[in-house]
Amino acid sequence: MKTRPLILLAGAITLAAASALVARALMRPPPPVTIVKEVPAVSAQPQTVRVLTLNRSVDIGEFITSELLSWKELPADGVHADQLIATSEAERHRLEREIFGSITRNALEAGAPISRPLLVKAGDPGFLSTVLQPGKRAVSIPTTVVSSNAGLVSAGDRVDIILNLNRTDLEPASEHPNSTFSLLAAQTIVHNVRVLALDSVTQGIAPELAPEEASTEESAKRNSRSTTVAVSATPPVKRRESATLEVSPEEAERLALAREAGTLQLALRGLRETAHAPSLASSATRLHDVSNVMGAAPGSPVASYRGTTVTYEQLADRP
Repeated sequence: MKTRPLILLAGAITLAAASALVARALMRPPPPVTIVKEVPAVSAQPQTVRVLTLNRSVDIGEFITSELLSWKELPADGVHADQLIATSEAERHRLEREIFGSITRNALEAGAPISRPLLVKAGDPGFLSTVLQPGKRAVSIPTTVVSSNAGLVSAGDRVDIILNLNRTDLEPASEHPNSTFSLLAAQTIVHNVRVLALDSVTQGIAPELAPEEASTEESAKRNSRSTTVAVSATPPVKRRESATLEVSPEEAERLALAREAGTLQLALRGLRETAHAPSLASSATRLHDVSNVMGAAPGSPVASYRGTTVTYEQLADRP
Protein backbone atom coordinates (compact mmCIF):
# COMPACT_ATOMS: atom_id res chain seq x y z
CA MET A 1 0.00 0.00 0.00
CA LYS A 2 1.23 3.39 -0.84
CA THR A 3 2.15 5.80 1.86
CA ARG A 4 0.72 8.94 0.30
CA PRO A 5 -2.96 7.85 0.33
CA LEU A 6 -2.62 6.90 4.03
CA ILE A 7 -1.29 10.29 4.93
CA LEU A 8 -4.10 11.98 3.03
CA LEU A 9 -6.69 9.75 4.80
CA ALA A 10 -5.28 10.51 8.24
CA GLY A 11 -5.21 14.21 7.53
CA ALA A 12 -8.84 14.11 6.35
CA ILE A 13 -9.94 12.34 9.52
CA THR A 14 -8.06 14.82 11.71
CA LEU A 15 -9.54 17.77 9.84
CA ALA A 16 -13.04 16.35 10.19
CA ALA A 17 -12.62 15.84 13.96
CA ALA A 18 -11.28 19.37 14.40
CA SER A 19 -14.18 20.77 12.40
CA ALA A 20 -16.67 18.89 14.61
CA LEU A 21 -15.10 20.25 17.77
CA VAL A 22 -15.11 23.80 16.42
CA ALA A 23 -18.75 23.47 15.38
CA ARG A 24 -19.75 22.12 18.81
CA ALA A 25 -17.96 24.95 20.56
CA LEU A 26 -19.67 27.51 18.35
CA MET A 27 -23.11 26.00 19.01
CA ARG A 28 -22.71 26.02 22.87
CA PRO A 29 -24.69 28.91 24.55
CA PRO A 30 -22.67 31.55 26.38
CA PRO A 31 -22.38 31.19 30.19
CA PRO A 32 -24.82 33.28 32.33
CA VAL A 33 -23.59 36.60 33.57
CA THR A 34 -23.25 36.73 37.39
CA ILE A 35 -23.99 40.12 38.91
CA VAL A 36 -22.57 40.69 42.40
CA LYS A 37 -24.41 43.27 44.50
CA GLU A 38 -23.17 44.46 47.85
CA VAL A 39 -25.83 44.29 50.62
CA PRO A 40 -25.23 46.03 53.95
CA ALA A 41 -24.97 43.61 56.87
CA VAL A 42 -28.01 43.51 59.20
CA SER A 43 -27.29 43.00 62.90
CA ALA A 44 -29.19 40.07 64.49
CA GLN A 45 -31.92 41.11 66.96
CA PRO A 46 -31.46 39.61 70.46
CA GLN A 47 -34.08 37.01 71.39
CA THR A 48 -36.55 38.10 74.08
CA VAL A 49 -38.95 36.24 76.39
CA ARG A 50 -41.91 37.35 78.51
CA VAL A 51 -41.16 37.33 82.23
CA LEU A 52 -43.62 37.85 85.11
CA THR A 53 -42.76 41.03 87.06
CA LEU A 54 -44.26 43.39 89.65
CA ASN A 55 -45.90 46.65 88.63
CA ARG A 56 -45.13 48.21 92.04
CA SER A 57 -42.83 47.58 94.96
CA VAL A 58 -43.92 45.14 97.71
CA ASP A 59 -42.76 44.69 101.30
CA ILE A 60 -41.78 41.54 103.15
CA GLY A 61 -44.85 39.48 103.98
CA GLU A 62 -47.12 41.09 101.39
CA PHE A 63 -49.45 38.76 99.52
CA ILE A 64 -49.27 38.49 95.74
CA THR A 65 -52.54 39.33 93.96
CA SER A 66 -53.49 39.82 90.33
CA GLU A 67 -53.27 43.62 90.62
CA LEU A 68 -49.52 43.39 91.35
CA LEU A 69 -48.57 41.30 88.29
CA SER A 70 -47.48 42.34 84.82
CA TRP A 71 -45.52 40.72 81.96
CA LYS A 72 -42.37 42.30 80.52
CA GLU A 73 -40.22 41.53 77.49
CA LEU A 74 -36.63 40.84 78.61
CA PRO A 75 -33.53 39.53 76.76
CA ALA A 76 -33.42 35.76 76.95
CA ASP A 77 -29.75 35.70 77.91
CA GLY A 78 -30.47 37.74 81.06
CA VAL A 79 -33.30 35.57 82.44
CA HIS A 80 -32.64 33.03 85.21
CA ALA A 81 -34.11 29.55 85.31
CA ASP A 82 -36.06 30.18 88.55
CA GLN A 83 -37.94 33.15 87.10
CA LEU A 84 -41.46 32.75 85.70
CA ILE A 85 -41.40 32.62 81.88
CA ALA A 86 -44.38 32.04 79.57
CA THR A 87 -44.57 31.58 75.82
CA SER A 88 -48.35 31.52 75.41
CA GLU A 89 -51.44 33.19 76.82
CA ALA A 90 -52.61 29.96 78.47
CA GLU A 91 -49.25 29.52 80.20
CA ARG A 92 -49.30 33.11 81.44
CA HIS A 93 -52.76 32.58 82.89
CA ARG A 94 -51.66 29.36 84.59
CA LEU A 95 -48.60 30.96 86.21
CA GLU A 96 -50.63 33.92 87.49
CA ARG A 97 -53.09 31.57 89.19
CA GLU A 98 -50.27 29.41 90.54
CA ILE A 99 -48.59 32.19 92.52
CA PHE A 100 -51.79 34.02 93.55
CA GLY A 101 -51.91 34.27 97.35
CA SER A 102 -48.20 33.61 97.81
CA ILE A 103 -46.23 35.77 100.22
CA THR A 104 -42.83 37.34 99.58
CA ARG A 105 -39.77 36.55 101.69
CA ASN A 106 -37.98 39.79 100.72
CA ALA A 107 -38.94 43.30 99.71
CA LEU A 108 -39.12 43.61 95.91
CA GLU A 109 -38.91 46.71 93.72
CA ALA A 110 -41.30 47.65 90.95
CA GLY A 111 -40.42 45.93 87.67
CA ALA A 112 -38.36 43.23 89.38
CA PRO A 113 -38.82 39.71 87.91
CA ILE A 114 -40.52 37.26 90.25
CA SER A 115 -38.55 34.13 91.12
CA ARG A 116 -39.91 31.04 92.84
CA PRO A 117 -37.44 30.94 95.79
CA LEU A 118 -38.77 34.34 96.95
CA LEU A 119 -42.37 33.11 97.27
CA VAL A 120 -43.99 31.07 100.05
CA LYS A 121 -47.48 29.59 99.86
CA ALA A 122 -49.82 28.70 102.72
CA GLY A 123 -48.75 25.35 104.16
CA ASP A 124 -45.13 25.63 103.04
CA PRO A 125 -42.28 25.64 105.61
CA GLY A 126 -41.56 29.17 106.79
CA PHE A 127 -45.02 30.51 105.94
CA LEU A 128 -45.96 31.53 109.50
CA SER A 129 -42.65 33.26 110.20
CA THR A 130 -43.09 35.24 106.97
CA VAL A 131 -46.71 36.22 107.59
CA LEU A 132 -46.11 37.37 111.20
CA GLN A 133 -46.38 41.12 111.69
CA PRO A 134 -43.35 42.93 113.17
CA GLY A 135 -43.32 42.75 116.96
CA LYS A 136 -45.70 39.78 117.05
CA ARG A 137 -45.23 36.18 118.16
CA ALA A 138 -46.98 32.93 117.20
CA VAL A 139 -48.27 30.95 120.20
CA SER A 140 -50.24 27.71 120.12
CA ILE A 141 -52.89 26.91 122.72
CA PRO A 142 -54.88 23.69 123.19
CA THR A 143 -58.42 23.75 121.91
CA THR A 144 -61.38 21.45 121.33
CA VAL A 145 -64.44 21.38 119.10
CA VAL A 146 -66.37 23.31 121.74
CA SER A 147 -63.66 25.81 122.61
CA SER A 148 -63.14 26.58 118.90
CA ASN A 149 -66.86 27.30 118.34
CA ALA A 150 -67.70 23.87 116.93
CA GLY A 151 -64.88 24.14 114.42
CA LEU A 152 -66.31 27.29 112.79
CA VAL A 153 -63.26 29.39 113.66
CA SER A 154 -60.73 29.29 110.82
CA ALA A 155 -57.31 30.73 110.07
CA GLY A 156 -57.49 34.46 109.40
CA ASP A 157 -60.33 35.12 111.86
CA ARG A 158 -59.88 37.43 114.85
CA VAL A 159 -60.80 36.20 118.32
CA ASP A 160 -60.76 36.99 122.01
CA ILE A 161 -59.36 34.44 124.47
CA ILE A 162 -61.36 33.60 127.60
CA LEU A 163 -59.75 31.85 130.57
CA ASN A 164 -62.07 29.46 132.45
CA LEU A 165 -61.08 28.50 136.02
CA ASN A 166 -62.25 25.41 137.88
CA ARG A 167 -59.44 24.67 140.30
CA THR A 168 -60.74 22.30 142.97
CA ASP A 169 -57.18 21.81 144.18
CA LEU A 170 -57.19 25.45 145.31
CA GLU A 171 -60.29 25.13 147.53
CA PRO A 172 -60.02 27.19 150.72
CA ALA A 173 -59.51 25.67 154.10
CA SER A 174 -62.45 24.24 156.04
CA GLU A 175 -62.80 27.40 158.16
CA HIS A 176 -64.16 29.12 155.04
CA PRO A 177 -67.43 27.28 154.34
CA ASN A 178 -69.59 27.46 151.23
CA SER A 179 -66.77 28.77 149.06
CA THR A 180 -66.21 25.79 146.75
CA PHE A 181 -68.14 27.19 143.80
CA SER A 182 -66.63 30.63 144.14
CA LEU A 183 -63.50 29.22 142.45
CA LEU A 184 -65.44 28.96 139.19
CA ALA A 185 -64.57 32.09 137.21
CA ALA A 186 -63.96 33.31 133.66
CA GLN A 187 -62.06 36.27 132.28
CA THR A 188 -61.13 37.60 128.83
CA ILE A 189 -57.36 37.85 129.00
CA VAL A 190 -56.46 38.56 125.34
CA HIS A 191 -58.40 40.75 122.91
CA ASN A 192 -58.60 40.92 119.12
CA VAL A 193 -55.83 38.56 118.01
CA ARG A 194 -55.53 36.87 114.63
CA VAL A 195 -55.77 33.09 114.23
CA LEU A 196 -52.79 31.92 112.18
CA ALA A 197 -53.57 28.21 112.06
CA LEU A 198 -55.81 25.50 113.45
CA ASP A 199 -53.67 22.43 113.99
CA SER A 200 -51.38 22.74 110.93
CA VAL A 201 -54.01 24.22 108.60
CA THR A 202 -53.09 27.77 107.56
CA GLN A 203 -55.48 28.15 104.62
CA GLY A 204 -57.62 31.21 105.14
CA ILE A 205 -54.88 33.73 105.89
CA ALA A 206 -53.91 34.27 102.27
CA PRO A 207 -56.42 35.73 99.78
CA GLU A 208 -58.25 33.04 97.90
CA LEU A 209 -58.54 32.91 94.13
CA ALA A 210 -62.04 32.65 92.69
CA PRO A 211 -62.62 29.38 90.80
CA GLU A 212 -62.49 29.57 87.04
CA GLU A 213 -65.81 29.77 85.28
CA ALA A 214 -66.71 26.53 83.54
CA SER A 215 -68.11 26.45 80.03
CA THR A 216 -71.87 26.28 79.45
CA GLU A 217 -71.61 22.64 78.34
CA GLU A 218 -69.68 21.64 81.47
CA SER A 219 -72.18 23.46 83.69
CA ALA A 220 -75.08 21.65 82.02
CA LYS A 221 -73.40 18.28 82.57
CA ARG A 222 -72.71 19.09 86.21
CA ASN A 223 -76.31 20.19 86.79
CA SER A 224 -77.67 17.03 85.16
CA ARG A 225 -75.47 14.88 87.41
CA SER A 226 -76.55 16.76 90.50
CA THR A 227 -80.20 15.90 89.89
CA THR A 228 -79.47 12.17 89.98
CA VAL A 229 -77.06 12.08 92.90
CA ALA A 230 -78.51 12.02 96.39
CA VAL A 231 -77.68 14.85 98.75
CA SER A 232 -74.79 13.83 100.96
CA ALA A 233 -75.05 13.98 104.70
CA THR A 234 -73.75 16.98 106.64
CA PRO A 235 -69.97 16.58 107.01
CA PRO A 236 -68.80 15.96 110.56
CA VAL A 237 -67.30 18.81 112.53
CA LYS A 238 -63.53 18.71 112.31
CA ARG A 239 -61.76 18.09 115.57
CA ARG A 240 -59.18 20.74 116.37
CA GLU A 241 -56.50 20.12 118.96
CA SER A 242 -54.58 23.41 118.82
CA ALA A 243 -54.92 26.98 117.64
CA THR A 244 -51.94 29.17 116.74
CA LEU A 245 -52.45 32.88 117.48
CA GLU A 246 -50.60 36.05 116.53
CA VAL A 247 -50.00 37.93 119.80
CA SER A 248 -47.64 40.41 121.39
CA PRO A 249 -44.80 39.14 123.63
CA GLU A 250 -46.78 40.21 126.74
CA GLU A 251 -49.86 38.35 125.52
CA ALA A 252 -47.71 35.30 124.80
CA GLU A 253 -46.57 35.22 128.44
CA ARG A 254 -50.17 35.66 129.61
CA LEU A 255 -51.36 32.74 127.50
CA ALA A 256 -48.48 30.52 128.58
CA LEU A 257 -49.50 30.97 132.21
CA ALA A 258 -53.24 30.83 131.57
CA ARG A 259 -53.19 27.47 129.80
CA GLU A 260 -51.63 25.98 132.95
CA ALA A 261 -54.22 27.58 135.24
CA GLY A 262 -57.40 26.58 133.40
CA THR A 263 -59.02 26.00 130.03
CA LEU A 264 -59.06 28.51 127.17
CA GLN A 265 -62.06 29.42 125.00
CA LEU A 266 -61.95 31.18 121.61
CA ALA A 267 -64.55 33.94 121.20
CA LEU A 268 -64.99 34.81 117.52
CA ARG A 269 -65.09 38.52 116.64
CA GLY A 270 -67.13 39.91 113.77
CA LEU A 271 -65.66 41.53 110.68
CA ARG A 272 -67.40 44.81 111.52
CA GLU A 273 -65.86 44.90 115.00
CA THR A 274 -63.67 47.89 115.64
CA ALA A 275 -59.96 47.21 115.34
CA HIS A 276 -59.22 49.13 118.57
CA ALA A 277 -59.38 46.76 121.52
CA PRO A 278 -58.49 47.33 125.19
CA SER A 279 -54.91 46.41 126.02
CA LEU A 280 -55.65 45.25 129.57
CA ALA A 281 -57.56 42.15 130.63
CA SER A 282 -61.22 42.64 131.48
CA SER A 283 -62.63 42.09 134.95
CA ALA A 284 -63.28 38.50 136.00
CA THR A 285 -66.76 37.00 135.92
CA ARG A 286 -67.47 34.64 138.83
CA LEU A 287 -70.21 32.14 139.37
CA HIS A 288 -72.27 34.40 141.62
CA ASP A 289 -72.18 37.05 138.85
CA VAL A 290 -74.00 34.59 136.58
CA SER A 291 -76.41 32.93 139.00
CA ASN A 292 -77.07 32.91 142.73
CA VAL A 293 -78.31 29.31 142.72
CA MET A 294 -74.99 28.06 144.05
CA GLY A 295 -73.97 31.25 145.79
CA ALA A 296 -72.54 31.26 149.26
CA ALA A 297 -74.73 31.91 152.26
CA PRO A 298 -75.15 35.57 153.33
CA GLY A 299 -72.15 36.72 155.24
CA SER A 300 -69.95 33.82 154.07
CA PRO A 301 -66.55 34.64 152.62
CA VAL A 302 -66.16 34.28 148.87
CA ALA A 303 -62.85 33.23 147.28
CA SER A 304 -61.48 35.35 144.44
CA TYR A 305 -58.78 33.95 142.16
CA ARG A 306 -56.41 36.29 140.29
CA GLY A 307 -53.16 34.89 139.04
CA THR A 308 -51.79 32.55 141.70
CA THR A 309 -53.28 34.53 144.59
CA VAL A 310 -56.53 33.53 146.32
CA THR A 311 -58.25 36.18 148.47
CA TYR A 312 -61.54 36.11 150.38
CA GLU A 313 -64.15 38.79 150.72
CA GLN A 314 -67.67 39.13 152.07
CA LEU A 315 -70.60 39.32 149.68
CA ALA A 316 -71.95 42.28 151.63
CA ASP A 317 -68.77 44.18 150.93
CA ARG A 318 -69.15 43.78 147.16
CA PRO A 319 -70.89 46.60 145.27
